[in-house]
Amino acid sequence: MTNPQSHAEQEALYRRYVDELARESGKLVVILKGDSGLCRLIDKALRVLTFGKQSRFMTGFTTTLGRRIYVPDDWERYAPLDRYLILRHEAVHVRQFSRFTWPGMVLIYLLLPIPMGLAAGRALIEWEAYKETLVATWQVKGRMAAHDPALAKHIVDRFTGADYAWMWVFGGHVRRAIAKTLAALDERPPPDIWSA
Repeated sequence: MTNPQSHAEQEALYRRYVDELARESGKLVVILKGDSGLCRLIDKALRVLTFGKQSRFMTGFTTTLGRRIYVPDDWERYAPLDRYLILRHEAVHVRQFSRFTWPGMVLIYLLLPIPMGLAAGRALIEWEAYKETLVATWQVKGRMAAHDPALAKHIVDRFTGADYAWMWVFGGHVRRAIAKTLAALDERPPPDIWSA
């Protein structure tokens, strides 16, 4: 499905969601990664830990730490629906920080049970957010976009590749989780964002 909504309508959807998320989360801040010394430090650490394989942390990833969402410097040039979908994913992480607290998130995300390969804690945290990505994609772009094999491949690659430091070696698990989520959405589609 192509989006019949105008650029202005898509931008309005994104802006409404930013406002909604700020109301829900309190002091939510969206920060450009280039303005963050912490992000530059994380970027250097990831390059070392992944033997240079994760080299797009600053330019191709959004990162949530507590109520701070760090975005690439060209964030405002992203299409409004892309920004909206990314924020739907990141909002899950904002809620996780609230639920698990900072020490809990550090422990779960970075250490349990091991930092790489079978990082089940990180995989579960990310799966909750990627499940929201599938729902949000369905809502704004339609069923076919959510079922797009390229989206499934993108998610599987994130779990099994250097992007998240090889957090999960079993791509089949991720593919089955995606298929199960899509089957549930086929059975009970989420509300259409555009008619709300």
